[in-house]
Amino acid sequence: MKSIRWGIVGLGNIAHKFAADLVLVPNCVLQAVASSDKKRALEFSKKFEAKHYYSSYTDLFFDPEVDAVYIASLHPLHKSLSIAAMEQGKAVLCEKPMGMQQEEVREMILTAKKNNVFLMEALWTRFNPAFEQVHQWISENQIGPLRYINSTFSFNALSRGVDSRVFNPEKGGGSLLDIGIYPLFLAYHFLGFPETISASAVLTDQKVDEQLGFIFSYAKAQAMLYSSFAHNEDMRATICGENGEIYMNSQWHLTSDIKLVKDGKEIKKSFDFKGLGYTYEIEEANNCIRNDKLESDKWSWKNSLDISILMDTIRKQVGVSYVTD
Repeated sequence: MKSIRWGIVGLGNIAHKFAADLVLVPNCVLQAVASSDKKRALEFSKKFEAKHYYSSYTDLFFDPEVDAVYIASLHPLHKSLSIAAMEQGKAVLCEKPMGMQQEEVREMILTAKKNNVFLMEALWTRFNPAFEQVHQWISENQIGPLRYINSTFSFNALSRGVDSRVFNPEKGGGSLLDIGIYPLFLAYHFLGFPETISASAVLTDQKVDEQLGFIFSYAKAQAMLYSSFAHNEDMRATICGENGEIYMNSQWHLTSDIKLVKDGKEIKKSFDFKGLGYTYEIEEANNCIRNDKLESDKWSWKNSLDISILMDTIRKQVGVSYVTD
């Protein structure tokens, strides 16, 4: 089986988690890492035994021994770095959100098509085993027609400065792009594109969303969704059908514990994750690359574009904008 040689661009916290899981996936290797900070690149390469390190992103993209690149930079750099990598023939796994807004996502998809390379948004929850089981239950109509989804994602970031990535608009700050995308994804994945959206937000002085509530309405269903940097909470998700319910335990986006309730009976399932849970999106990307697929069947380009359109709509309603708009 062909070994996939990975490069990582942007060496922050999530890149460390990704690299730790990469070593657990058979038939792939961490070939190179890149950071604008040479010292950080060197330290990261030593920690995770990368074969090369660069202080220039472009140098990594030109490395002929790199097959695929994981983009883990700040949100506003996702488009430019992904496109630069794809222009050099690299497959790209881009951290969510794929783009700051829908036009960026469209441009990234066009670049993937033009260069005949794989591109996928790294929405890792989609590929985890507990989520796959929930997907299977719903596909099998275990709880009947869906009528309601409730999902939240919050953590207290109030002690962070206004220049932090979560609050600085120039760094793509705001809860929607960072964490609100998760409950949005859950509703979209199981209910599809909503007929109407109603959103309300508490904005910071920098005009990014510190708290955000939004409702997706469908012909016969509703999704109540929420994200916040103002407080902690026990994040669970509830999916209700006419014949039963599914509960995803805290923290639902990375949970290993789920429960199906139907006809007065409970079916509980617990899964042992391989690593931190990023292994599954890596395996999906590897399989797609080996089979010369440009996009994943599980999380397609259309899915990523739809998510970006929904986020654009919500931001417009609550008055959040970025220089990329």
